[in-house]
Amino acid sequence: PVLIVLLGAVGLLLLIACSNLANLLLARAATREKEIAVRAALGAGRSRIVRQLLTESLVLAVAGGSLGLLLAVWSVHALRGVVPDMFPMLQHMTVDLPVLTFTLGLSILTGLLFGVVPAWKSSYADLNTTLKEAGGRSESAGGSHRVRSFLLASQVALAVLLSVSAGLLLRSFVRVTAVDPGVRVAHVLTMSLSLPEVKYDTPVKRANFFRDLTERLQSLPGVRSAGAVLFLPLRVSILSFRIGVNSFQIQGRQPVPQSQEPMADYRMATPGYFNAIGIALRKGRLFEQHDDLDAKRVALINEAMARKHFPGENPLGQHITSGGTPMEIVGVVADAKLYGLDAPIEPAIYVPHMQHPGGSMGLAVQTEGDPAPLAPAVRREILKLDPEQPVSSVRTMETVLSDSLMLRRVSMLMLAVFALLALTLATVGIYGLTAYSVSRRTHEIGLRVALGASQVEILRLVVVRGLATSLIGAAIGLAAAWQLTRALSGMLYGVTATDPLVFVGVPLLLVAVSVIASYVPARKATRIDPLVALRYQ
Repeated sequence: PVLIVLLGAVGLLLLIACSNLANLLLARAATREKEIAVRAALGAGRSRIVRQLLTESLVLAVAGGSLGLLLAVWSVHALRGVVPDMFPMLQHMTVDLPVLTFTLGLSILTGLLFGVVPAWKSSYADLNTTLKEAGGRSESAGGSHRVRSFLLASQVALAVLLSVSAGLLLRSFVRVTAVDPGVRVAHVLTMSLSLPEVKYDTPVKRANFFRDLTERLQSLPGVRSAGAVLFLPLRVSILSFRIGVNSFQIQGRQPVPQSQEPMADYRMATPGYFNAIGIALRKGRLFEQHDDLDAKRVALINEAMARKHFPGENPLGQHITSGGTPMEIVGVVADAKLYGLDAPIEPAIYVPHMQHPGGSMGLAVQTEGDPAPLAPAVRREILKLDPEQPVSSVRTMETVLSDSLMLRRVSMLMLAVFALLALTLATVGIYGLTAYSVSRRTHEIGLRVALGASQVEILRLVVVRGLATSLIGAAIGLAAAWQLTRALSGMLYGVTATDPLVFVGVPLLLVAVSVIASYVPARKATRIDPLVALRYQ
């Protein structure tokens, strides 16, 4: 879904660029009316004129496509350097032959797209009128002004649509980053261990390895606590599904068919894990070293499970059965975000690793200071226990949290960049159309000044006309955004697809930008000398 949204944003940005270029070429064609008329008078047919103007457009498009291709090569190289290792496919992105072919085809298509309207308009010029004119025609002659206004309104509408989408993602990202992950982020080092099944073929071997490892790590200088768990929090945030989920039954309650049994995240954890990762104890006790294979089976549950399955009663001392193993609930721990800051908190069951020894575990080490420098010391302790044991995904918890937000961050930043480019192109379009309008209305404005119009009146005349086109485009863009931003619902958190703040703030921003873009040529119009203007024709 993220890639589809970004692809749509790229398409909208391309349409804005094409619309902007078409507007500029229309204005340029107006200054070449005499040249086109002379060519036509000398025998150039309409198709010949259209081919010439389209060829010029294609040259512009191919030149722009070549520059874009160079920027793409640099961008892909830069992107590969910041993509986390959880996205191996993105590490192999490259600009290859299919990309080159696509770029060439897209350049030709865009050249035709923004060149066909100016070429078509120019080929229908009135030779007699054009050749007899001594200067520029009225701005509205031939309906060109309506075409340019339509193209400008389209640019503004698309810019509003992109800006609203970027605004929604930005507000959503801010809301997500403010969410409490339920775990300690600072001063925690994490890594993954997977014990070979051939070497660690019994539960006792696996249990002893992680027990001895955590004891060794806790004795290291600068380490406060250490523990291991099946699937560290936030490490699996990229997945769109839950992992390590088991069904369970609550003893003493009416049994239900197996297909209707409640589900919970199932995690094996060592005694020091909760202190290391910062998950607080709410009731009862945590796991202890005597919770081994010879002891009574026990379990901890999180607050979400206590609220959902034990409302209004004390879960301590209750018995649950999961995987055929009956267990007594001896404690309730705080909720933690296991699948990402934007994922809902689900019921979770924690069982002692000593009683359910697994070979693949995530290690969490709480340190007194910066955890990164302790990584070599942790590796050495692991190698002392087993010189052949590999270690993977060594990262601080801060990095884990940052990586869990990578998709949101990238989509938000890229859409924001697209929206900024769209806003810039729309501003250029407003300025260009207003400046062109002033140049074509020099005689009219000079006449108004000669008849007593003040500078404020001239300023208002020019600005209001440019602002009217922008407001029409903004209204169309808001209507489109009201419908299309619902496609972003799956990417939003804590924000509706019709967030009032965004839908009010973006149009106000467009109005401010439109006024500024129109003001510069409007100020130029107020300085027109009536004597010079009246001789302009």
